[in-house]
Amino acid sequence: MVSGIAIIAREEGIRSGIYKGIEGAWMRESVYSTLRLGLYEPIKRGMGLKKDSSAVYKFIAGGMSGLIGSGLANPADLLKIRMQAHKGEPMPFTWHVKDVY
Repeated sequence: MVSGIAIIAREEGIRSGIYKGIEGAWMRESVYSTLRLGLYEPIKRGMGLKKDSSAVYKFIAGGMSGLIGSGLANPADLLKIRMQAHKGEPMPFTWHVKDVY
């Protein structure tokens, strides 16, 4: 991992190589984690689960909250990937990222 970071820093620079796409990563993680954690309890209640309910049903509730979080965070994930794949100067954080390949 250290050698990978060193190669990226040497070839692209610290700002351009290491932190490219960080804004998109922050946006994706904030949307995903907020939804995943915030929806778990309402989904459990909606399923009628109690504290002593089976772990299988709790697993299903967690999977449903993760599925919703992943689906809604997908646009931010796409933005992050496009920002990271862009060659040259770092791109601004914008939803209108295009022509990166």
